[in-house]
Amino acid sequence: MKQSLGKQIKKQRLRKGMSISKLAKIADVSKGYLSSIESYKTNPSAHIIQKLAKALEVPVEQLLDVRVEKLDPEWVELVTQAKEIGINKEDIRAFLAYEAWKQNVKEEV
Repeated sequence: MKQSLGKQIKKQRLRKGMSISKLAKIADVSKGYLSSIESYKTNPSAHIIQKLAKALEVPVEQLLDVRVEKLDPEWVELVTQAKEIGINKEDIRAFLAYEAWKQNVKEEV
């Protein structure tokens, strides 16, 4: 999964015609750190993945190559409550995608 993430980030960056320097600047991460993510040397945090997705204008799930399944009613209620206390949809989506990605990384080890 670590390779898949770096590969997806690079693929989206190139699709947008961005240099690594430009994406790093837009996402507010260092060029070296972004390079280490793309070359599979670093696992970024959920926050960094979210920043990169936003800079690339793609959903977090697309970078993580995670398919989001339909939620059961209990999950819908939980998400509704989270939104009511001010947690936005993007934060919820990023958190769920990150947790799914983390679980996949654990399973690969």
